[in-house]
Amino acid sequence: MNGTHPNGNITYNAAAAVAKGQPVKFTGSTTTTGMPTVTPCAAATDAAIGVALEPANAGENVPVAILGNYTGTVEVLAGGAVSRGAQLGATGATAASGNTTIGMALDAATAEGQLIEVAHHAPGTAA
Repeated sequence: MNGTHPNGNITYNAAAAVAKGQPVKFTGSTTTTGMPTVTPCAAATDAAIGVALEPANAGENVPVAILGNYTGTVEVLAGGAVSRGAQLGATGATAASGNTTIGMALDAATAEGQLIEVAHHAPGTAA
């Protein structure tokens, strides 16, 4: 995994099933070939590193848009109703104070599971 990735897109191995648009985090483990593994963010305070660009089953490789480095906007799977302009958190829901933030929603979502366009940034913490 050494090297640079000019467009901010890198491939990791999914430790659990990942849906397109799910924010992901490192698991702390690697495959037998040394590839880092990722899993979907489950908590609002998870240290998201990117967003899955395609779905993957556990054990499969998944392309990931690295937050703050990926070229352009990214589609994120909404974790609930989201207003346009809201700060989005690590689970795809609107970020509350103390939650990890990953970007600003450019679209609104009326329910969980909708893909929305997000202007992403390097992970931060909501005030």
